[in-house]
Amino acid sequence: MMLVVMIAVTIAVAIRNSNLQIYLMWTGLARQVAKPCPNCDSPPAPDVSK
Repeated sequence: MMLVVMIAVTIAVAIRNSNLQIYLMWTGLARQVAKPCPNCDSPPAPDVSK
């Protein structure tokens, strides 16, 4: 039973920590796609400092 709990906690922590990195990766990709022209600046990044 303790092994199952330890595995569940480890997976929950891993998901929580990788969630921000995945979000930033997809947001960066979306910002590059959303550029109005090749030489224009990207739209500003969202504020993720919570």
